[in-house]
Amino acid sequence: MERKTLLVSPADSNIYKFFERQFNVIGSDCLEDFISFERYHADMQALKINDKLFVNANCKALIKSLGKHNISFINCKGIGTKYPENVALNAAFIGNKLLCKESALHPLVKEYCKNKSIEIINVNQGYAKCSTLTVDENSIITDDESIAKASVKIGIDVLKIEKGDIFLDSNNYGFIGGAGAVIGDKAYFFGDIYCHRNADEIKAFMKKRKINIICTGTYKLTDIGGVIVLD
Repeated sequence: MERKTLLVSPADSNIYKFFERQFNVIGSDCLEDFISFERYHADMQALKINDKLFVNANCKALIKSLGKHNISFINCKGIGTKYPENVALNAAFIGNKLLCKESALHPLVKEYCKNKSIEIINVNQGYAKCSTLTVDENSIITDDESIAKASVKIGIDVLKIEKGDIFLDSNNYGFIGGAGAVIGDKAYFFGDIYCHRNADEIKAFMKKRKINIICTGTYKLTDIGGVIVLD
């Protein structure tokens, strides 16, 4: 089976090397004008919806890497460095719906969703992708109340977890969407999921959906900005 290509932050070398052993990996860019803990986060730099990849036009090194790998993308210009302009691509795609702060969403993403009849679900949380771990086409894990409420309202299965127990450099805590990724029938957690206070509930949620849990190490869960599956 051909190895998938992932966009992964190179800021944490242990997690980066872990994925290199199993996938083709492209390192995310460094956006110097972003807040320090956001600079390398893949979920701030790219958004994948179906077969379309939207990329922050400021990510010059990333764009160059994508070209070398013959990965096509839509160039999204005009993305700012401060909230809420910085979260223009930070949206969670699930089923045929996009969870996001609609007012901050990039115009090219809005246009694509309109053309493809993808429903945009507005939430208060601007960092929608950071805060959401998409488990399958109808299930998510989140610690955010606005995302949980909006998702339940449209029939998505939600495991609402508590905030905390996830490391994010220079911040009080990180987020589950940035600390994990579901690829096929495997849920990769960046660190040890069993260090999280809701580990048992997360394990049961995954087991019910026949998804195997893989931990990248024995350290505290770490928010690296998630990973983006590019192909």
